[in-house]
Formats: sequence, structure tokens, C-alpha cells
Amino acid sequence: MTMTGEAHAALLDAKKKYEAEGYVVSLSERLPKPFDAFTADAIARRGDDIVVVEVKSANMSDWSRERFEELTEILRAECGWRLDIITYEREPSPPTPDLKLVDRRARDARQLAEASPEAACLLLWSAIEVALLWEAGRRDVSPTRLLPPRTFIKQLTIDGVLSDNQSLELRDFAIRRDAIAHGLPADPPGPNQLDWLCRFVIAAADGRHADLHDMVEWFRANYSSPEDAGVPYVSDLDGYLWDDNGPYDAEDVLRDQFEDALDADIREAVQSIERDGIEWARRDPP
Repeated sequence: MTMTGEAHAALLDAKKKYEAEGYVVSLSERLPKPFDAFTADAIARRGDDIVVVEVKSANMSDWSRERFEELTEILRAECGWRLDIITYEREPSPPTPDLKLVDRRARDARQLAEASPEAACLLLWSAIEVALLWEAGRRDVSPTRLLPPRTFIKQLTIDGVLSDNQSLELRDFAIRRDAIAHGLPADPPGPNQLDWLCRFVIAAADGRHADLHDMVEWFRANYSSPEDAGVPYVSDLDGYLWDDNGPYDAEDVLRDQFEDALDADIREAVQSIERDGIEWARRDPP
């Protein structure tokens, strides 16, 4: 993974400290199964004591912290390992880009797609990058320098700005964009992908972008919890949440509210909401 200068310095400093304590430290090592899709920033070993080391910005989002807490528990349960998070302070972020460009470039890219799909890809990525930089700044996780497209997307996923599903879609598009930018053959995005990319970039620039966590929290806040309403929700296992004013189809509600949401994220959000509904239904009534 490409690191900023501050992150790399923090990693080398941590490596020295672990080695001073008798650990043998390896950098950028892939974890064993079932975590083999994950490459750790470092792994420190001292006998049976194994530590997975990750270097992150001190101002990473609450969502990122929750994900690392979950990973900590999984590593401990599966391997008996522990996870250490080494934090560093970011340098001041670059100026926020001009959002006026986003809407115009997204619309121009949509119109250009029929005449020149390759040119539309390049123009649309420029709009996406502006919107993502703005969204990262809004969440206080802006990179300190411009990053290559796929590195940028990966960093924003780690920081909790993008969901895993959004990351996959954007990485697929970034691969196409990179190939075109370097003169290599590449298939342009299909109509459905292009439509979502344009909706996503405009929503992000307008401050309406939402990841999985945002959607679930919005639903909980706007469809009163049992503690607020005094009436427990009951899930019928088909996506409906019932209270004294229900039923509500969680999938329809989320789709109407978050026009840039991917179907996969909506399905995951609904599953989370349904699980809450089942738990609430089992509680004793007040």
C-alpha cells in the first residue's frame, strides 16, 4: 500500500520500538487464511506473541475505529493474535477543490458517452475525484497530496468514507480509467454503471453521499426507536418494520432517501435494520 510520508515515518518508528522489545518485524506481509486478502502494514513476532500492526491517521472516522475493533476481536478469536493501531497526525490538507466543476463535468460526461466513451471516462473521473476530495475533507480525512485513483479509493474505504461495495464499483471504474489514460484498450462503463457513477458523484458533491453506516443510522433516527416511541418494532422478515404507524418497507424508504446508494448497500442496510427489529420485538413491552 502506498503511504504518505507521515504514515511511513510512523511505521518505521513503531518498527524500531518493537525491535527494541525483542520482536522480529516484517513489513507489508499478507496474513494467513482466512485473512489472506488482507496485507498488514507490519507483523511483529516474539515467540508465540504475534502482533498485527496497522498505521492510521489519528483523526480516522468512528466507523473505521469500529471496523478495527471488530478485526481485533476476530484476530484474537481465530489466531490468538492482537492488533495494534499506530496513529500519526496528518499534515494540513490541500485546498478544497471547486465543487462547481462536479455537476458540469458529470453532465458533460453523460452527454459525451455516446460520441466518445473513452473521453467520457476521463472527464467523469475528474468529477469523481473532486467530489471525493470534498467528501474526505468534510469528514476530516483528506489526503495530504493527490493519490493515484485506486490508492485514493482504497484509502477512503479504510477511512470509512466509502462502503466496500462502493469501493468495488469505483475501483472497477478506476481500472478502466487508468487503462484509457495510458493508451491501453479498455471497455467503457455500461449504461447502468455510468448512471450510478453520475448520481454518486453529484450526491457526494452536494453532501448527500451516504455509506452503509450512514443509511442505517438515518433510518434509526427517522423511524423512531422503541426507546423514543414507546412501541417496539417488529420485523416480519420480509423487509418490513412495524410500529404504531407502520408498516415501513425499509428498502423502499432507503432507496427514496439515498439516490446514490448501491443495491448491495441497501440490502446490507436492510438486513441490519431487520436484525434490530427482531431484537426489539423480543423485548418485553413497556
